[in-house]
Amino acid sequence: MLVVDELKKNEPHLRLVAVMLVVGLCLLLAGLWWVQVVSSREYQEHLTTQAYRTIRLPAVRGKILDREGRVLAENQPRYNLSLYLDDLHEPFDEAYGQLLKSARAAQKQNIASAEKKLGRSLTKAERKQFAFTPEQLEGLREAARVRVASGVLAQVSQKIGQPLTFDPIAFNRHYAARLALPFPILKNLDTAQIAQFEENFSGTLGADLELQSVRSYPLGDTAVHLLGYLQRNDESQEGEDAVFNYRIPDFQGAVGVEYGFDEELRGRAGAESLLVNSQGYRQSETIESQPEPGQNVVLTLDLDLQRAAEESIAAHHGVDARAAVVVMDVRNGDVLAMASSPAINPLFFTGGLSPAEMQQEAARRADAKLRPEINRATQENYAPGSIFKVIVGLAALEAGLNPEKFYEVQADPTRPGKGCVYVGKRKIDDTAPPGEYNFKRALERSSNSYFIQIGSDTGAERIAALAEKFHLGENFDLPTRQETGGNMPSIDRIHEGWSAGDTANLCIGQGEVEVTPLQMAVVYSAIANGGTVFWPRLVSRVEPQDPMSREAATNFPSALVCDHIGVSARSLNILRNAMLAETEDVEGTGKPAAVGPEMRICGKTGTAQVEDDHNRVVDHTTWFASFAPYENPKYSVVVMVESGISGGDSCAPVAHDIYEAILEKEKSGAGKILATAN
Repeated sequence: MLVVDELKKNEPHLRLVAVMLVVGLCLLLAGLWWVQVVSSREYQEHLTTQAYRTIRLPAVRGKILDREGRVLAENQPRYNLSLYLDDLHEPFDEAYGQLLKSARAAQKQNIASAEKKLGRSLTKAERKQFAFTPEQLEGLREAARVRVASGVLAQVSQKIGQPLTFDPIAFNRHYAARLALPFPILKNLDTAQIAQFEENFSGTLGADLELQSVRSYPLGDTAVHLLGYLQRNDESQEGEDAVFNYRIPDFQGAVGVEYGFDEELRGRAGAESLLVNSQGYRQSETIESQPEPGQNVVLTLDLDLQRAAEESIAAHHGVDARAAVVVMDVRNGDVLAMASSPAINPLFFTGGLSPAEMQQEAARRADAKLRPEINRATQENYAPGSIFKVIVGLAALEAGLNPEKFYEVQADPTRPGKGCVYVGKRKIDDTAPPGEYNFKRALERSSNSYFIQIGSDTGAERIAALAEKFHLGENFDLPTRQETGGNMPSIDRIHEGWSAGDTANLCIGQGEVEVTPLQMAVVYSAIANGGTVFWPRLVSRVEPQDPMSREAATNFPSALVCDHIGVSARSLNILRNAMLAETEDVEGTGKPAAVGPEMRICGKTGTAQVEDDHNRVVDHTTWFASFAPYENPKYSVVVMVESGISGGDSCAPVAHDIYEAILEKEKSGAGKILATAN
């Protein structure tokens, strides 16, 4: 009404303004009518021809470092040569049009041939049998896409000078399920291939390089058993979005540190949103959330000692030796080295090997004896043999044994120069010669007869009770998924159906006694440090990848006390002196381990029989367990070799090499971290 009133007035300016307002309102109403009525169907069709697809973007996995920050596992960029299908949809349509044209021409010929044969025109019903079915049309589309993709592949192959294989089945499967994502045609290009592609390829064919972050182990199979390996897992983790249309390949820890600290290493995945058209081709992309990188895990491991252990095993027994080494700081339980042989390439599980390498690794895994995926330091049970005699000796000393008292070892009538002992009617061989033995001589000559006698006098209950103080027969709850607790007869077991023969077996580390090399490293560390049993520590801390991050590191305390064995200093000193004689006296079986007066070693050799189901000896497990320096113990070194000759011949030389590496590290000043107890 106001506008009408103004128009009635004889005011030219007001009348002009009123006219402009009326015209503007009319234009707005016309535009609204056009959008809401005329163009509504167009907008509706536009909306139905586009859709969003979400992609899960894996985070960069954290590094695994040794105690000095040296990299054991990390991520490296891998370049894949891929087809970008959204760039090829027009060639796909053109190829389909050509094939369809040829098919229709053939269709007409078939109809004409049928009409000529009948002498008349085909009816509408008869013509239907020549019509294309939806399946036939889809087959033409697939054939068209294969023709275009294989043609692009041939051009790329020619440009980079390398033959490329094309799998049409895999291509069509990818097109049907993952159209918005690139289709890889050549994975893991080396620098020469990348340079050749960039130099010769203009990027007009629909192929390009795709960057992917992959797990890398720069030192090969060094510490592979402790590090563990990954397996494919693209599933959403706790706290992430659960629903995605596509998932970029991601991996999860399967065993080892990769498994135990997978949540910290893996980080948090991000999300990308793709706008695709009605055919499924990518139109645009938007990063909804950036992936959050995983944290670094710092181990207690020392790379120099780890390498020394692995290289010594290979040098003395070959790369396929079945052996294990554990080096531990006796003052706090830190594991400084954990080697297991044979090793397996960790890239076997993530597809980073060539077909020939994959086949070789698969054959080694299939070998029932090798079992390279087993961590023999923690995951396999072994009879300890004579290295268990230190526990028998401590139990006897605590029970009142006079270490200077001599026991007579009788001669074996069937083995000249060797001793034996009878338990009932059963004769047990002794590797030591007949004669008189006190505690020191019996330990350094590893006399079975002597320890069976003093162990029987002490009683199986006391021996088992002391073994329980060392927590033999129990797990240490390692975060690696690679642990067995061994076996140790309990007091209840000794009270039920136990015999003198069982006690004899216990005294020489046979029968129902089974241990792991890590457990024996804990035992010898406790003997070295005065009787404290520490929980073994594998991981020092977890810290952010970015050194400038304000996020605090998570430190795992060392020197966590598991137990105290509760034996006297006198008994420990007697045992240590006897163990020192094992490596320094003329008669000592552990002499090959000695490295000199700067690192005096207390050790014990051992050889245990391996029997089959019919109690027949089929193999031997050899040991050398030790600690050093004698005056101020810092390190425990345990070596185990399957199918060895003896502990002195097979294991002591490996320990020698490790102690030399420790000595060299300390002399160079690089061992300050090792020499500092937390």
